[in-house]
Amino acid sequence: MKIIIISITLALSSCSMKLSTINSSDVYKTSEWGFSQAVVFNQVIYGSGQVGWNTDYKLPEHPTFSNQFEQTLQNIEHLLQNQGCGWQDVLHLRFYVVDINASKITRISSFLKMTLPNNYAPATTLLGVSALARENLQIEIEFIAKIKKQ
Repeated sequence: MKIIIISITLALSSCSMKLSTINSSDVYKTSEWGFSQAVVFNQVIYGSGQVGWNTDYKLPEHPTFSNQFEQTLQNIEHLLQNQGCGWQDVLHLRFYVVDINASKITRISSFLKMTLPNNYAPATTLLGVSALARENLQIEIEFIAKIKKQ
């Protein structure tokens, strides 16, 4: 795995395109685990999976699916705003949901329909999983977004 990542990094660094990372103080730190919250390449943000932690790695006081979902969305919003972006700039969302059911699907679908303007709908994948990287996490969301030309 390290060889592949090094190869990709070397290939990207040899391009004239700029590669940078996003590490916002408004979102829990990921550097201690060896990865960035997001990277930017060629005016596109590639977001690492975000979960329902606050900056202190704590889940909401009542860690229901809905509360974790809201915190996860806030984390993504912070990363988007860091680059002057919003939900309308999102190209792709990938949801990982523990113990997926109709209620959770409805909650995600409602968010997408209410948040995205003019019936814009990004490419989206929704996966049911048995567990995530840490105990008690119920949802993780990866994203890809375009940066507006400035």
